[in-house]
Amino acid sequence: MTGEQFDDPNRQAVGLEPAWVEGTGGDDSPPGDEPDLDAMTKDELLAEAQARGLDVNASMTKAEIRAAIDKG
Repeated sequence: MTGEQFDDPNRQAVGLEPAWVEGTGGDDSPPGDEPDLDAMTKDELLAEAQARGLDVNASMTKAEIRAAIDKG
């Protein structure tokens, strides 16, 4: 067998570098594994938006925060 063997053979099989490689972020969550924004409270939406680096604040309505998240 030739080539380098990874500790993550499934990623190797599909031609991806292992999750630990710098720059990949190590996020192996499946696509579509997003939080349920509709079920969140205003405080949870505010925290989610802030975690995404969006310019939101507590004086905004829940709808405004959700719109900011959707706009990205």
